[in-house]
Amino acid sequence: MEGDGGLAAGIPARLTPAEGRKFGLLVGAAFLGVAGFLYWRGKETAPVVLGGLGGLLVLAGAVIPGRLGPVYRAWMGLAHLLSKVTTPIFMGIMYFVVITPMGVLRRAFGGSPLEAKVDDGGVWARRTDGHGSMTRQF
Repeated sequence: MEGDGGLAAGIPARLTPAEGRKFGLLVGAAFLGVAGFLYWRGKETAPVVLGGLGGLLVLAGAVIPGRLGPVYRAWMGLAHLLSKVTTPIFMGIMYFVVITPMGVLRRAFGGSPLEAKVDDGGVWARRTDGHGSMTRQF
């Protein structure tokens, strides 16, 4: 993670109390929300674990927000690792599900966008006097 200029380079060494409070309350509330949803869905173990983590983060964010630096760095490191995995997957899905079918349809119905059309009023002109070839450039 060091030296790649990505997310890890922007993680501060120390958190201000305001940043720690914001992080603890926000992530803790998210954990509590997920725990509540899982409890509502009838799960047994996951709501207890996530609820405990969420409660600890909310409590730490309210009481000792300046001491959440290591937790914040670990959280952001995990986010950086997840982005290394999910970004190529998402981009691959976009390429094969969106861009490739559009290209196939374009070829099937409209030809290549690089081909110059004579009657489209563009700036390209077809040459018939033999200068269109690259064999005799001068």
